[in-house]
Amino acid sequence: MSISQDTLTERLVRENEEYRRLQEKHRSFEERLERLNARHILSDEEKVETITLKKHKLALKDRMAEIVREFARNAPGRASH
Repeated sequence: MSISQDTLTERLVRENEEYRRLQEKHRSFEERLERLNARHILSDEEKVETITLKKHKLALKDRMAEIVREFARNAPGRASH
């Protein structure tokens, strides 16, 4: 029996401090990007901020995926193949 991705994510949010912190930071970056994208014209600084936020979001998402893989690999009840 394998654990679904949603179940893993929910469990990690509850049990893993780093994952929860990364998810919150990812959400705050996303909210800032939405505010910037809602503007019709961005200053040069805002354009740079947009690029930087996207890079940071991707790095966070990569680390979160790594945590999920580690957790899934070590989860009790994981099907062995």
